[in-house]
Amino acid sequence: MAISGNIPVIPTPFLNGKVHLSDFDNLLNKTVDHLEGYVVCGSTGEAPALSKEERVTVVDYLSKIMPKDKHIVVGLGDTNLNQAVEIGLHAADAGVRTALIPSPYYFPNSLEMVIEYVGEIAERTGLDIAFYDNPVTTNTRFTANDLIQLAEAVPKVKYIKMTDHSFSKIRTLKEKTNLKVFGGDDIISYRAFEAGVDGSMIITPSVFPAEFRECWEAYRSGDREKSFDIYTKVLLPFIIMFGPGDEIPTTKALFHHLGIFSSSETRLPLIPSDENRFKEVILGYNTGLKGSTIQV
Repeated sequence: MAISGNIPVIPTPFLNGKVHLSDFDNLLNKTVDHLEGYVVCGSTGEAPALSKEERVTVVDYLSKIMPKDKHIVVGLGDTNLNQAVEIGLHAADAGVRTALIPSPYYFPNSLEMVIEYVGEIAERTGLDIAFYDNPVTTNTRFTANDLIQLAEAVPKVKYIKMTDHSFSKIRTLKEKTNLKVFGGDDIISYRAFEAGVDGSMIITPSVFPAEFRECWEAYRSGDREKSFDIYTKVLLPFIIMFGPGDEIPTTKALFHHLGIFSSSETRLPLIPSDENRFKEVILGYNTGLKGSTIQV
């Protein structure tokens, strides 16, 4: 079944330096009814700081507690191809059907390199691929035509997560292909709606799950005025205060404050938010709560 809708990228909880799996239960209990699934072990999940064994453990745990009608998308960003494949194969055995893969980091990329890399993972794991177009962190820019070539060369590429702020790319992909496109940056999420995305892989739906869903469904039903009202009054105050650039520690600090995570720990090289930064985040969050008409 093709994925669409709101599939937030979620942090990996830590306690005393170790992955604290039971915090995932808290997160799902508060959010899962309003979401289509979750992206795990992606960049927001601090995957580069996790061992292969930890990534496998997270996937195993979530696959056991996830309702059957919800999707898990596993991040397979890695410069070690065999390691990415091993995690992907384990995820497939656990019932996961989709992987999120960015361009490999560190090395300068070409389209040919990315086609070979993504194609190898797709062939060896059998997973559907959501290709993560993120020019800022990968230092690799693709045109819409590049992404079309990638999908033609690797038929398992079914989805594009678009963090690039080029809305014309979204429109071109929707006009010329059958690819599903997901908005990939909170700060431009509403403009991604306008450009025609099929859903969002960002953080905000895990923070305001009911409100984000109401905003999305109002937009999809044609009620742009209601949708934009929810966005500006509830979602935007939080979005503009929790990032960009340090979304992972600020989200963890908020989840800890709300009792979802047992700590706000990050792993080096990331460092936790300080008191002043958290005050900014909680201001945005509380302002959004005041604008919400949904009773929790």
